[in-house]
Amino acid sequence: MHEKQASSSKSVSLSRRALGNPVVRILLGSLLVWLPAPLVTKTAHALLPARYAHVWPMVLASVLIFLAYRFFVLRVERRPVTELSMRGASSELAFGVLIGFAMQVLLFGVLWSLGAYRIDGFGAPTVAMLSIVPFYLGVALLEEIVGRGIVFGISQKALGSVWGVAISSIFFGLVHAPNLGANPIGVLTCTAFGMMFAAAYMATRRLWLCIGIHFAWNYVQSQVFSSLVSGTSDGDGLILGHLTGPSWLSGGSFGAEGSVVALTLALLGFAVLIIRARSVQSSNAYVSVA
Repeated sequence: MHEKQASSSKSVSLSRRALGNPVVRILLGSLLVWLPAPLVTKTAHALLPARYAHVWPMVLASVLIFLAYRFFVLRVERRPVTELSMRGASSELAFGVLIGFAMQVLLFGVLWSLGAYRIDGFGAPTVAMLSIVPFYLGVALLEEIVGRGIVFGISQKALGSVWGVAISSIFFGLVHAPNLGANPIGVLTCTAFGMMFAAAYMATRRLWLCIGIHFAWNYVQSQVFSSLVSGTSDGDGLILGHLTGPSWLSGGSFGAEGSVVALTLALLGFAVLIIRARSVQSSNAYVSVA
């Protein structure tokens, strides 16, 4: 009896020690959160017509992703899930959408002025443009929970903010490296966006602003400017145009994210948000001391 208790106590101790390792927690959390998306969406693609595959399956996957992350934070991290609290979520999400939209308008405005984006015509709004919203929201939710909630959050706690930003942004860049048409500038742009999203998370200590920017950047790029999103396409948007010219400027087959203009915008966004994050942290430190 005593031997069984000792063995059980020892296994619990080993489990707690393993979970105390930041790398183990990052791998475990990422696996728990990432699994629902391919399981649900692949099943849906096999059973449903293509026109329905972006709607309810991604909604279901998003719910499962949210619940999996909540379970991980409460049971493994053993803390409240403040970064996804609903209070003020709508305003932060809307502000993020506005930022992402403005960045895309600026990006394609610059590309158009430089002759790297040419407008061929205009399309009408369609039901398909609305039906794909859950897909882009789900992608933003998944990538921000993993990239910022898990990788950045755990890295920052273990090693500090500088290492947290570095590790999570490099991770974000490398995740996009296998995409079709990926080029060095595109991978650097995704890395810079990882830095920007980490700064947004530091400024708010919540994920909603990051999710809003991420969603709008992808959605507007695809459904407004008809451009590839990290090497993938979801059809024509409101503005029927195409990228042209050298790949370092146009982005080539990776889409506008492979352009030096997008890289510059991402770095500027990071600079603005990291200044804001430091200002917020300084204010909080002053309040706590006072």
